[in-house]
Amino acid sequence: MKFAQKLGCAMVLVLAVSFSAGGCALLYGDFADRLAEADTQNQAQHSLACYAVESEILSLYSLGDAITGEDLAAQVEELSSTAPEGSAFALWYQNEMVWGELPGDILPADMGSSQLRYIRTGDTVSAVYCSDLLDGARLFSVFDVTSLYDARTRSLLRFLTMEGVVLLCSAVVAALLSRRMTRPLALLNQVSGEIAAGAYDRRTAVPGNDEVAQLSRSFDHMAAAVEDKVAQLELSVQQRDDFMGAFTHELKTPMTSIIGYADMLRSVQCDPDEQKEAANAIFHEAKRLESLSRKLLQLLHLSDEALTLGPVELERVLAAAEKLMTPVCRKAGVTLRMPARRAFTVRGDADLLVDLLCNLTQNAVKASHEGQIVEILCRPRRDGAILLGVADAGIGIPSQAVSRVTEPFYMVDKSRARKSGGSGLGLALCSSIARAHGTELRIQSREGRGTCVTVTLNSIPSQGGDTP
Repeated sequence: MKFAQKLGCAMVLVLAVSFSAGGCALLYGDFADRLAEADTQNQAQHSLACYAVESEILSLYSLGDAITGEDLAAQVEELSSTAPEGSAFALWYQNEMVWGELPGDILPADMGSSQLRYIRTGDTVSAVYCSDLLDGARLFSVFDVTSLYDARTRSLLRFLTMEGVVLLCSAVVAALLSRRMTRPLALLNQVSGEIAAGAYDRRTAVPGNDEVAQLSRSFDHMAAAVEDKVAQLELSVQQRDDFMGAFTHELKTPMTSIIGYADMLRSVQCDPDEQKEAANAIFHEAKRLESLSRKLLQLLHLSDEALTLGPVELERVLAAAEKLMTPVCRKAGVTLRMPARRAFTVRGDADLLVDLLCNLTQNAVKASHEGQIVEILCRPRRDGAILLGVADAGIGIPSQAVSRVTEPFYMVDKSRARKSGGSGLGLALCSSIARAHGTELRIQSREGRGTCVTVTLNSIPSQGGDTP
């Protein structure tokens, strides 16, 4: 049975029980009131009859006459002749019934004095009153109260008919209301099935402020979270597949060259110039593989291990980066410009910050033309943090590629990158270093105008107690 049907049946059941209980209480309360009113009248008439019979007995006592059953029967007969319709009397005297009869199979000995009993004989209901009189006489008054019971039966039938009509109409209304009330639940069930089947963009959007609407909003928030999680998993799988494909390709290219030149040196007698060219090619591709493996190890190290940060003097980081990158810039015909020396202290890892600057500087050198300037940036911000980065005036990055340049093995111009020894891991490594320091790599670039890549580091008081 569906929930809507259960809810409708429950509503009709509650209404039926309440209606029946209330109606029965009303009907039987009214019947009890009428029966009590009739009892008062009948009791009064019985008392008058008792008084008349006892008066006759006292009168016979006063005359000195002997009291016989015939005398008392004549008195009761006279009372019966003047009694209202539906009432009768019976007299028990000297262990015999001298007048009238009792309804049903009731016996005079079965009733005590001042007792009332209701006796049903066929379709007739009688109220029997009994009182003990003088000289051992016992008077019974019988009143027909069938009309009261018949009226109760007719009222009960009318009530049951009305209740049936009301419950039928209520069942229809309850069915409509329960279906309307449970429609959002049916929608939730439908949408949950569609989401389970893969339609993660489905939502319920039930209006209102009741509990069902709140459940709908919570369900939609959960569905949105599931959709985001699934999107992240799909992106992660895609990135993994792209990474493996690019990694395989990046390994294949230098390995092909190395194997080819090595096979030539092994199987062909070459002149000295060809041998030198082959050796240079093998050395170049081997260095490229070494750089690739080193950067991959750094990426894995940053991803798998928690980094402990401590105070780092940026002046030493800048000095180390300048020492390492000056020969590279000089060889490429590019000028390396260093910032003014200032005693900045930040929370970080010195070796990783040096790697960050070196990788950014190498990328800037590869993107610059001979005679251009590559500048290392290091300056304080208004909020007290330190901005560290590298800027160049080279070829820049296309706007549609800026969001992807930190992906492993992604290269805007693959032929130029490979020609200059690039592997597409430099900015990915820099991005991982930035995240390890609790910040993000910020890339600003205009194609043909240059690129500026920076990170924001948290400064700490220097050893002298000054803050930058």
